[in-house]
This record gives sequence, structure tokens and C-alpha cells, in this order.
Amino acid sequence: MYEDEGRADELIYEEVYIMTFYYSIKQMSRSPLKSILFFLLVGVSAFLLALGGGLSKMNAEMMREFEDIFTTVGTVDQKDESVVTIAQWEADKKDYVYRRHGVPGKWISNAVLDFEGAGYMLEAKQRPYFGARIEEKVRGGGDRYLLVVELTAEVSDVLEHSVPMRVNKVLGGGLHVGDTVYICDHYGDGDGSYEPRRVEKGKTYIMELNESSPVHGPWVEHIAPEEYVFEYAAGNSVASCQYTMDGDRVFDAAAEAEDWNTFDEVTEGFYETERGKRWLELAKSQEYDFYTVPVEPVDGTELLLPFYRNEAQITEGRDITEEEYKEGKPVCLIPVELSRILRKGVGDSLTLPLYYAAYAPAERFDGSFLTSILNARGKVYPVFCEQDYEIAGIYENTSVLAGGEHDLAKHEVIVPWNSIPENAWEDNIARFEPMSEGNTSFRIPNGTIDDFMEAWEKQGVEGLDIKFYDKGYSQLQSGIENRKLMAGIFLVSGCMLAVMILCFFSNLFITGQQERIAVERLLGRTKKQCALSILTGLFVLALAGTAAGSVAGWAATGSAVEATESTTEFDTTFSNTVIDSGDGEETEITAAGQKNGAEMAALAGCMLMLAEVLISVGFMRQVLRKEPLQILGGLEE
Repeated sequence: MYEDEGRADELIYEEVYIMTFYYSIKQMSRSPLKSILFFLLVGVSAFLLALGGGLSKMNAEMMREFEDIFTTVGTVDQKDESVVTIAQWEADKKDYVYRRHGVPGKWISNAVLDFEGAGYMLEAKQRPYFGARIEEKVRGGGDRYLLVVELTAEVSDVLEHSVPMRVNKVLGGGLHVGDTVYICDHYGDGDGSYEPRRVEKGKTYIMELNESSPVHGPWVEHIAPEEYVFEYAAGNSVASCQYTMDGDRVFDAAAEAEDWNTFDEVTEGFYETERGKRWLELAKSQEYDFYTVPVEPVDGTELLLPFYRNEAQITEGRDITEEEYKEGKPVCLIPVELSRILRKGVGDSLTLPLYYAAYAPAERFDGSFLTSILNARGKVYPVFCEQDYEIAGIYENTSVLAGGEHDLAKHEVIVPWNSIPENAWEDNIARFEPMSEGNTSFRIPNGTIDDFMEAWEKQGVEGLDIKFYDKGYSQLQSGIENRKLMAGIFLVSGCMLAVMILCFFSNLFITGQQERIAVERLLGRTKKQCALSILTGLFVLALAGTAAGSVAGWAATGSAVEATESTTEFDTTFSNTVIDSGDGEETEITAAGQKNGAEMAALAGCMLMLAEVLISVGFMRQVLRKEPLQILGGLEE
């Protein structure tokens, strides 16, 4: 019996709720204009919130994706202070050749790049490259350059044309005793004067030789042009070119007293003299060139433009990790050609005895050997750091074909900067040039180029040209910022509209039915039943409008992105502008394909309904606090 009574009570309650819902909806239909307007305005609010939320979500996802794709690096180049015209004598033309040549100003230290507001992710440094003398021969040698020989003049003449001399002794290089070679002071120094030196028949001279140009003059008339015989020029002497960390030349008496290409007469006891000993040291050092590879220390592979621009890519193994760069782990990257010569692969060990440093772009290593690897004491630079590096990856490099100073050298090894003790090379600097894009670079967060330049201009430093490479991030950023602003406008306007609409219509629908509430309570209805009677229709109408608006906002999000996004296309060839996209080819990037999920639309709808419930319940509680007779009395008054 009790079960039947319980079932009967449930049916009664269900009927009551159904009737409550029915009369609540019927009551809303009695004010069709207000109901339709409420439905539409709630839908508009939900539309704006869903659209703004969807755009915000897509922008955030795009920014995260772009942070993984894009990096912004900068390079620093010291500008030439002036341009001069130099006159260089060419012996075969018997005339001067005029060339324009940039003259750098006073050397600027990279310390000026350490300033407040720079915001570096990888700080700016002027990087040297190091010479590492390994056990395997990696460069070809022979009878063409870096030869140290004793020559006996076969005739007395001035070296303004090819003069025959006989090889008397070979101290370094591929010539043979008894060979006849032709020597000429072919090129002048470029200062507008030309004073070729003279040799005397029968006298013996020691020279460092480099192959120059085809023979010419009266002593080679018997040689046919098709025989392709080349003359030699006397190259650098025993003077050193050692520098300090501040770019100052270390004093060397030999360097102060002679031209860069001086040669000496060999007499009895010559090799016991200070100059003779230097010549023996120089002869020993020239062979090192064929066993030397350039080593470049960096804080991140992306700081090397060929890697940044995908002209150099790792084909085996992996890149050096951020942690390994930071901690200075002994790992390295080597090029494919070097791995074949050394017969080493990923995981193998490579010993790198570093013996000199050169503050110049590493690609200069391929052009010619250093002026001298003798220090100011006339000795070959000693090894300043030697350790075993694990080969982490092998890369293939196409930048060596381009010939720019930002390119990598042919056999360049890349190691973490922190793997080498700080300034361990300060007594082994064999070359020093101003900062250039090939050896001075840094990384900053994406989108901060303007902030960096604003902080940099406050320093008042002149003479440096800073160029940025961001692969087009700046162009994409403007579109993202526009969408971010648009999303913010939609969200703010949606929130403000929602609050005003909900407050206005909740007050209108609830306080406007105070008489009904009072009558229902006098008829025995509870406060809860009265609230359900009044709010059910309001909530149903709000839910319908919210659902319609949220779905419309979700559908419109993708269209809004496509409408506001213009596909970014840009030419990445080099220019003199501040920003360079840096791919070397035209790039197209689009963000319209970003996934448009319904999560934000659903969240916007839920938040709007929650706001409707809170506001309506608040108004309802204010009305229900009053006694029915008090309400009716107030209405009569």
C-alpha cells in the first residue's frame, strides 16, 4: 500500500513540474516581443563570446606552434669608416689597377652589445675560430703554395717579371732540389708605389713561396703559353701577427723592421742567427696547415646562418642539445667530407688540439692560410686546449658554394662555446678583424626586434650595422596581433552585452511578475515552486539563445580567421634593411588551417548560462524575501 502511495506522489510531482513548465512557457509567450528580443540578444552575446574565445584559443595555439618553428637571430657588422681607391701594380700589365676598398674604423668591442633591455636568449659574442692540428692529413698540399725553400738566382735581375731561380734546398713543400722556378714581385702593395726587389746571380735566398700567375717577361720566351707554367711570389716572412684580446698588435721587433713579404739572403751561419731560427720554425709550421681543421665554438647551432637557413643540415646523428651547449659538454658536429676523410661516424671520438685563434669569419680559413702562425717570440703557437669530443652529428653543407663571409668553412667542426676554458686562447690570437655577420650573432625572443632596437638606440653607439633574421615572423606577428585585438574586442563586448542583457531582462521578467508570485504563494505554493514557475521559461529561452549563438560563433571562427588572414609571401634575398627573412627563397606560411575546436564555444555557452542563473536567482531571492501581502500592498500603492 505504501508503495502505491509513493508511486502516486511521484506522479503528482511529475504532473506539477510539467504544469509548472507549461505555464512558465505560456507566461513567456504572452510577451512575444520581449521574449524574442531576449532570445536574440542572448544569442548575440553568446555569439560574440564564442567567437572571441575561439579566436583567442586559435591565436594561442598558433603562437605556441610558431615558437617551435621560428627563431629570431641577429648579426652584427662593423661598418667601414670610409672607402678609398687603391692603386695596385700588376707586373704583367706594367700598369696600376685601381680598386675601391672599404676601410674599417677603430675596432669596436662586442662589450657594447651587453646593454640593458637587450633580452638575449643567446647573448651576442664575437666568435673566433680555432685551428686544431689533428693527426690525419685533411688538406692537399704540393708544389703550389706554402713552400719554404732556398733558391739560387740564375741571373741578376729585378723581380718585375719572371726571373729564373734554382731550388737549392727544400725546407717545406713539394718542390725538388735542382728544379727551376720563376719568381716575380707581381703585385704591388696597393699604396700606389711599386719597388720590385733585385736578386744577384749566384746568391742564395730563402723565401716562402705561393703560386701566383702565368710566367711573363724576357726570361720565359722559350715557354709556350699552352704549357701553363706559373710563377711564384714571395709570401709572408718570419714576422708574426699576434694580437691581444683587445685587438692590439703584440710587439714583434721582426715585424716592425720589415715588410710582410721580406725574404733573406742565406750566408754561412745564417741558421744560427735569430732570423735563421725563425725561418726554420716557419718551415716547420707550414706543414701544419695540411693537418689543421677550423673549429668554431657557438652557444647554439642556429647562430650559424647556414644552419639557420637550412643550407647546412644534419644528415646523421643529432644536433647538439641546449643542455650540452649550456654545460659545455665535449660533443661536436662535423661535415660529411671530414667524416669520410677521418673514417669516423656518429659516436666516435675526435681529438681536437687547438693551437691558434683567429677573430675572423671561419670561411676565411678556406681562402688562404694565416699570414703567420708564429707568435711574437718567433715560435709556432703552442696547443692551448686539447680534449676528446664525441661526434654527435654529421652535417652536409651547401653554403661553401656561395662564398659569403657568413658561410661555413669546408672542414669546419662545431663545438659548444662552454666546452673551451674561458679566454684560454688569449695568448694564441693569430688574426683579428672587426665584428661581422660571419662571426658575431645572437638570439632574441620572437617579436622583440622593435624592443631590442629601441634599447640599442639609447646606447648611442655608432659604426655597427645590426641585421635580423626571423623567417617572416614579423609579418605573421602583425596578423596574429590583429586577430588577438579582434578576439579581445569580441570578448569584452560580449561580456558587457551579456551582463547588461541578463540584468535588464531578469529584472524585467521577475520583478514584472511580482503579483503572480504573491498570488501563487497565497495559494500555498512554496518559494521553490514559485521560483521554478517563474525561472523555468526564462532559463529555457536563455538556453536556446545561448546554444544558437554559441554554435553560430563556433562556425564563424574559422571564417573570421580566413577573412582576416592574408597569406604571407615575402622575398628573402639579402637587403640592407634591418629585418631579413633569411630563407633565401620565397616562403608561404598560412595559419588558417589551425584546428577550430568547439571547446571554447561550449565554455562560452556554459559561462553565459551560469551568469544567467546567478543573476536571475539573485533577482528572484530579492522578490521572495518579501511577504505576499507586502508585495500586493506595494502594487496597490
